[in-house]
Amino acid sequence: MLHKEGMLDTLKQSVSKAGDLALEFFGKDVDIEIKKDGSQVSAADHAVNDLLEQELSRLDPSIKWLSEESPVDDSRLNAPHIWIIDPIDGTRGFLENKPDWTIVAALIEENRPVLSVVYNPVKSELFSAEAGKGAFLNDKKISTSTTTDLSKAHIISSKGHFNRVFTEETQKPSTRTWNSSMAYRIARIAEGVADATISLTPKNDWDIAAAHLILEEAGGQMSTHLGNTITYNNQEIRHPSVVAATKSLYKPIINKTEQAIKQN
Repeated sequence: MLHKEGMLDTLKQSVSKAGDLALEFFGKDVDIEIKKDGSQVSAADHAVNDLLEQELSRLDPSIKWLSEESPVDDSRLNAPHIWIIDPIDGTRGFLENKPDWTIVAALIEENRPVLSVVYNPVKSELFSAEAGKGAFLNDKKISTSTTTDLSKAHIISSKGHFNRVFTEETQKPSTRTWNSSMAYRIARIAEGVADATISLTPKNDWDIAAAHLILEEAGGQMSTHLGNTITYNNQEIRHPSVVAATKSLYKPIINKTEQAIKQN
């Protein structure tokens, strides 16, 4: 059995170290490749990935590995524990010198995250959680907002998804913002700065696993747009959509999202 005592502190230290490394590349010309799916990957992504794999393998070399920048090894499917990593979530923002990218790491046990960190090195914001022990930002406990009126909500979403879901002006949330890191969007809800985020395009395990735990520990709720439970380290690591929100706004947004999808 894996003894997790002290592992979150070590994870936070490792991710912080990875953040320092990423900042060495930030704002500079870096080598860029185009992946098969058309997305960009930079030398910074690879460097951070290598550092985290080296650091976390020291904790327990038996823990399997799933990262956006590593080949997928199906031996992970039979493993009791696995690290799910996104070395730089929001690579586009990183390459455009925007401050909204993050480094993301989660420990998965029985298909659910039990330890997680989402770190924004530019803003020195380190979100963390351990299952059953609350969510924290820079070691200060956080919780979701108390907003109950959807028309007064702050939604983090692309303009297209926002307008597709909220078609009636009288019920349209008052604030829409955007950032390139999916994990950071969810973490902002956990912090109480935003109220919900909607993505109607597929997301991978590494985009959402760490932030999922942080949100739930802060009092929020997350699923696909149909309300289906999201679990991790399955054969299929892509999820068709993501809706994350405060508990009071989750159901109203799910209802609107389902309706919008049916109408299109």
